[in-house]
Amino acid sequence: MRLDAAFAARLNGAGPVGVAVSGGGDSLALLHLLAAWGRRPLHVFCVDHGIHPDSAMWTRRVGAAAARLGADFTALRWTGAKPATGLAAAARLARHRLLAVAARTAGCRVVCLGHTADDVLEARVMRAAGSNVGAPRVWAPSPVWPEGRGLFLFRPLLDVRRAALRDWLTARGVDWIDDPANASAASLRARARRDLAGGGEAAPPEAAPGLPDGLLVEDDLDAFGVLRFDAARLAERAPDDAARLLAAAAVCAGGGDRLPRRAQAGQALAGLATGARILCGARLWRRDGLIWIAREAGDLRRHPPRIHAEAGMQVWDGRFELAAGLRVSASAEARAALSEAERRRLLRLPAPVRGALPVADSALAPSACWVTPRFKAAAGAFATERDLAAVPKRTGA
Repeated sequence: MRLDAAFAARLNGAGPVGVAVSGGGDSLALLHLLAAWGRRPLHVFCVDHGIHPDSAMWTRRVGAAAARLGADFTALRWTGAKPATGLAAAARLARHRLLAVAARTAGCRVVCLGHTADDVLEARVMRAAGSNVGAPRVWAPSPVWPEGRGLFLFRPLLDVRRAALRDWLTARGVDWIDDPANASAASLRARARRDLAGGGEAAPPEAAPGLPDGLLVEDDLDAFGVLRFDAARLAERAPDDAARLLAAAAVCAGGGDRLPRRAQAGQALAGLATGARILCGARLWRRDGLIWIAREAGDLRRHPPRIHAEAGMQVWDGRFELAAGLRVSASAEARAALSEAERRRLLRLPAPVRGALPVADSALAPSACWVTPRFKAAAGAFATERDLAAVPKRTGA
């Protein structure tokens, strides 16, 4: 067993490749396959959720496996109180946040995950039982924001069955950990796994729908958090796909981290025929044959900008990356303090955009805007590691 050429085509960058390893058979097989591929340094991340009494020991075993294969290793731990309900979803979110921060710190643009064809089947069974769990995709942006900005998840084993990986590990004399939670009757995933019991016909993993050619209009306004769609191109899409694209655009332009319901996006799109609409903290309006999407300044007063701080920088309102230590205000609140030159600069922008920009030291703050790259990643425009290398456009020098 080995990773195919299509796998290598995705990982066409440089530097370390991240791999999340729990110690189970799927992720451990992926680690060994990546080590056998051998073209890039590997950095192994293991998250100890602190739920099972043996979890610290499992983490140490993963660290030892990484050392034997010459990979760097980082142990991560989910600390704090655990919820009484929704534990699996909370653990998944915490895991992705920890992985995202650690991977970006280690210089990884991609983290590989060991999901298999069985995970695709299990997700299908879970959805039939009423769960909203998504189908795992081969290539997808990190689901957490802003921690996961510029980071992709790669699942190269979605066409391989779990049993085949375990047979391969056994033949190599490698053992793995079986988490008892995978057999718990309280877990919907465990029940789906039990019902399938190795059966079920594996189907190809779902492909990302992609970004239609000519839909997104890009220019210097990208640096100010504005997204624009060609309205005629969007009208050519099937209703569900148009709603998908509009929902992704709204959450990116609004700086949030939770998609609206597809029906809400569809209603907002239909309502644009009679005027502007608000969706996920973003204002949507039509002008000059385009659909414009930008942060709604009024929503900043209702929901003050969140600041996510990391070493040497901060992300303001989920949209703009600025230097650490700057005291930032929204331009709607700080307009009176701007210099005459800065006010003229602001007035050159469309009126709905002017009030929701970061201001520091009486000027529009120099910052990198993540709105367009985030939307393009969510819409499926980035297919390989090199596609992620574009630096977000900046609002100033």
